[in-house]
Amino acid sequence: MSSIPGGGGNLYIAPGANAYYVITWNNSGWQGNTLIQTQPLNTGTSLTVTQGGIDLDSSGHYQFDYMVHNNGPNSTYFNVQVSSN
Repeated sequence: MSSIPGGGGNLYIAPGANAYYVITWNNSGWQGNTLIQTQPLNTGTSLTVTQGGIDLDSSGHYQFDYMVHNNGPNSTYFNVQVSSN
């Protein structure tokens, strides 16, 4: 399974910046262990992903939050690949 948050567009992040996101699925219930990876679209950029907690909302949807940090030295657009099993 893969997903790009923000309506399918690529996401921008400046050097040294942090960005926080939440991934959810349209169907309720446990979707399996989740791995979130970023793919920078510019060269000379290093991104770090820190996965946060897992929450269950009142509709039975699990939410996975994560933070992306741009280690630099350049700004970049990136997309997010999500897999679960």
